[in-house]
Amino acid sequence: MPGSEKDAGNKPNDHYKSRLSTWRYTLRYWCLPIVREETQILARMQEAVRTPLLDAYFAWTANLASHTFYVLMLPPSFWFGASSMGRDLVFVLGMGIYITGFCKDLLCLPRPRSPPLHRITMSSYTAQEYGWPSSHSANATAVTLVLLAKVLELHGTMSVASFYGLLFVLALYYFSLIVGRLYCGMHGFFDIAAGIVIGTGLFFFRFFYGAAYDEWLLFSSRNTSWFGIVGTVSMIILGHLSLIHIYPEPVDDCPCFDDSVAFVGVLIGLDLAHYTCVLTGYFAAKNEYGDPLLIPFDSGCSPVVALARFVVGVGLVVLWKSLSKPVIFTILPPLYKMIGVNLPRSHFISTAHTKKSNRQVRSQSLSNMKNEPLADLDSVLNPITVTMSPENDIDAYELLDYQAKNSSATSENGDVPVKISGVFRPRYDVEIIGRTIIYAGIAVMAVWGLGLSVVYLNLI
Repeated sequence: MPGSEKDAGNKPNDHYKSRLSTWRYTLRYWCLPIVREETQILARMQEAVRTPLLDAYFAWTANLASHTFYVLMLPPSFWFGASSMGRDLVFVLGMGIYITGFCKDLLCLPRPRSPPLHRITMSSYTAQEYGWPSSHSANATAVTLVLLAKVLELHGTMSVASFYGLLFVLALYYFSLIVGRLYCGMHGFFDIAAGIVIGTGLFFFRFFYGAAYDEWLLFSSRNTSWFGIVGTVSMIILGHLSLIHIYPEPVDDCPCFDDSVAFVGVLIGLDLAHYTCVLTGYFAAKNEYGDPLLIPFDSGCSPVVALARFVVGVGLVVLWKSLSKPVIFTILPPLYKMIGVNLPRSHFISTAHTKKSNRQVRSQSLSNMKNEPLADLDSVLNPITVTMSPENDIDAYELLDYQAKNSSATSENGDVPVKISGVFRPRYDVEIIGRTIIYAGIAVMAVWGLGLSVVYLNLI
């Protein structure tokens, strides 16, 4: 191992001890042995069952709980007559991503060590995150429970074959995602269990209190005055932005914060879009149920109309993403500098105080957005990669710390090169609000963009 690489990790434990508060470091110190103890068990399990077919199956099915998959699959629930279920799904997924990301960056626990595990993935983005808790297991649990509740609710309206067929599909979906995280070496039992608890908790909160929360937020007596309306809009925006404000600072360059900001933006956009639906009563006047949140849809429409609705909806979302990013990052940097906006956050440069030009800030921010969590579809179509080495600083510090405390680790794992980059890509604080606006706009476009389009194009 070259001396310069080893020097960066001479005291890997101090890397976290010196950067985390005492209570965060103490919690991490207590939990770290659990992660390490599981590694050898997982490695033996993986070695016993690995086949090329299973590698491909679990790598591909992991995409069914990816952020890209959800951004493609969530809007159709609003477009095809399931707005209530859509709100449930957006809530459990948005808060699930936020809470798991919050916990990951709070304790900075690594994924199970590689080596000895092989990491099998199609997304290098996911591999850059901390390990505990598992976002995939939280997402899979919450989504499965929401869909299971809907299937049970509609039990009496479907055939026996359809009912049990749907139950089988849900069970296969859940099994594939949970077992797949273990098989692919991406998570351990500790990560998975915590994710299941978070996903289950979010489902039960939404199941028992979701209707009451929506009633209080969207349909309250505040709607009778402009003061009340402004108050509700302020609560929606400031309440969600406070989630970003209290988000913990990670030690390493972990993308969890980007994920959380994106989904907080989606939650803001959806609540604002639906609140506008309630205030205007536009959709209520156009569907037979008088439901202000239900975009007009005839379940008996032809396949051509249904396909056209989907194409229009996806087109609007893609158009918004493509056009909004350059516009937003053209407007915000000079605005930040003019007003003196300062959002202090480690690893982010103050746009208001940087000596870089607005054009340079815009260029760097747009470049960083290429690494966003809800990436373009081609990122899902990457080939399967199998690695057995540290993939980032998180992995590298963990392996160095493990080797320092276990003299047999080097001989057991061979001469594994460990390199610490120690650098973060240049980030500007303008990206935080910019990303929030972009993803809020996706939700607004999915509701109002599609809703107005189907009315004026007569795609009902």
